[in-house]
Amino acid sequence: MRQYEYYLLPEAGYTGEDVKKEGHYLVKTGTVADMLHDSGLLNLSDFDRIIPNIEELNRILEQGIFARLVEWEPFTIDPKEYDEMVQQMLAIPMDRPYRWGLL
Repeated sequence: MRQYEYYLLPEAGYTGEDVKKEGHYLVKTGTVADMLHDSGLLNLSDFDRIIPNIEELNRILEQGIFARLVEWEPFTIDPKEYDEMVQQMLAIPMDRPYRWGLL
């Protein structure tokens, strides 16, 4: 999977390792799944830990920012990368795991 640079904003509440950027952003590099998980974007009530379909996800990725949680250079993913991202998200061990195919 491709790696992307993304910037977690303080509102994301991320507590892992980080490198500071101007504006006090936390600079991370990872997959789309890493970005979604680190930012908590799918924990919002809009998603309730449900992975959006590829069309909705690409609309989000084209924006380059989401809900004062995370910023990135706008991009989109193809179906192969989407499928890999879904599998990576579903494999994250959590008390309340991510779900897919429910929207």
